[in-house]
Amino acid sequence: MATMELGQRPAAHVGRRFYLIMSLLMAAVIIGGFSTTVPEDFTHVPGLPLLLHVHGAVFTLWIFVFVAQPAFIARGSLKLHRQIGMFGAALAGLMVIMGLAATIFAIRNHFVPAFFPPTGFLVMNVIGILAFGGLVAGGVALRRKPEWHKRLMLCATVSILGPGLGRLLPMPAMGAAAPLVMVGCIFAFALAGPVADLIARRRVHPAYAWGVTVIVLSNVLVIPLAATPAAAAALRMLTAS
Repeated sequence: MATMELGQRPAAHVGRRFYLIMSLLMAAVIIGGFSTTVPEDFTHVPGLPLLLHVHGAVFTLWIFVFVAQPAFIARGSLKLHRQIGMFGAALAGLMVIMGLAATIFAIRNHFVPAFFPPTGFLVMNVIGILAFGGLVAGGVALRRKPEWHKRLMLCATVSILGPGLGRLLPMPAMGAAAPLVMVGCIFAFALAGPVADLIARRRVHPAYAWGVTVIVLSNVLVIPLAATPAAAAALRMLTAS
């Protein structure tokens, strides 16, 4: 038994460091990306509407919670991690609502970035935020199984990296390749977890089969779904009202 514990300890320690480092890296991407537009957004006249202020505040709060949670685990504060976790679950539900609302607002008010076709922007944002909500729901449901929980929560946050990456990367300069480059970066973050598992555990946890698959599908399906009559009809309905 002592031998088994000694053999498992390095993997556990690597895991704690890995999830904390990943949370910090993703926070840096999102904060770094939005820092390129936020100063202008707040000084522009007329200013941003209240809806987008609330949207930004809710998503920013999620990043703080997402970084704090693995930090609590790393220092052994399991009770605090669980207490904050219930708040995080409610916050994730609010994020889904605000993400959909902000997408609709952007389309109606012509805030869609020039390098995204409007239907692609609509489908990408709707699928992305629903993928996030589904992965968080799975992580919350499996919160008593920490190996599943932490991996699903990691994948959930990877699924919403697009807006931060879209601002951080020189998207206009990449032309038609811009969406593919952004998706490639998202996939790199998604595959970091399975690679870490292979290094630390010599096998990939099945949670990643679900999480990474959701991330891949939510990005790969954007182009074919955006080309459907249903997507065009949804865009017409939003822009006509």
